[in-house]
Amino acid sequence: MDSESLWNLTKEALKLIRLRYESAIEPIISSSGLDVRIWGMLIAAQTFEPEYTSPAHLMVRGPYTSAEQYLTRLNAAAAKGYLEEVSSGEFRLTEKGKKGVNQFIREARFMMEKADPLNQEASKELALLFERLVKGCLATPPPPNTWSIQLSYQLMPALEPPLPFVEQAISCLYAYRDDAHLAAWRNSNLSATAFEVLTYLWRREADSLEKLLDLLAYRGHSDEVYLDALAELRDRKFIAGGRSKLRVTPEGRGFRDQVEMDTDSFFYAPWSCLSSKEKDRMEGLLVRLWDGLKVGVVSN
Repeated sequence: MDSESLWNLTKEALKLIRLRYESAIEPIISSSGLDVRIWGMLIAAQTFEPEYTSPAHLMVRGPYTSAEQYLTRLNAAAAKGYLEEVSSGEFRLTEKGKKGVNQFIREARFMMEKADPLNQEASKELALLFERLVKGCLATPPPPNTWSIQLSYQLMPALEPPLPFVEQAISCLYAYRDDAHLAAWRNSNLSATAFEVLTYLWRREADSLEKLLDLLAYRGHSDEVYLDALAELRDRKFIAGGRSKLRVTPEGRGFRDQVEMDTDSFFYAPWSCLSSKEKDRMEGLLVRLWDGLKVGVVSN
């Protein structure tokens, strides 16, 4: 199986894994009074330690959200006692926060262990293949830099039970994909907001300023920021048309296509650490995992 098809199969398997532990983490999220995005931020805060968590830290991997929005979320977590502000704009987990994050991870992994449809031997074999792949990403020279995957790797559990290990390994690959994507466009000198606007137009998910503002409201930017982004893209001749009928120019499409190709090139380079035979074996194990999780029966 080729690397791209294997990655697509991996993503589908992860969706089913997460469905199996949602019931365990929903009460934790609900009782906290915080939303799932803030819980993701709390888990990130654990990976930043012993450094503090700040909007600047969070914007390395997620540059599309405003610093003000990140600060709002950090303050919300602090108001609930999960974080404490140690200096202006810098936070760390409280004891309550650490216990909450550890409980979140522990409960999710317990449910994964229970839900694993593969026998121990097959599940461990799949985990070892993912371990090879993750270590291959970590060992590959830049580009991309490995900031995101190194943080995600800090959350790797023990190899056994295998399915929680597989789930975190896939999370590491998602992090490396983010590293690759950032490396593919950051040298263009486009702002993060302009690049995201271009992406929505390129995907044909929006064709007007009004639609963009609606889709991107959760990022926490003002309307003026997106007007500036449109001006930036016009200056580069990447878009044309009025605010109510925006379109990507051939230059803009060529640039965005190249970013996607470069992302894939960076991301899939380490996959050469697996032979064709190993990729085929990984495919077979993932199909068995997917089938077993889908129907909820043991598949040995």
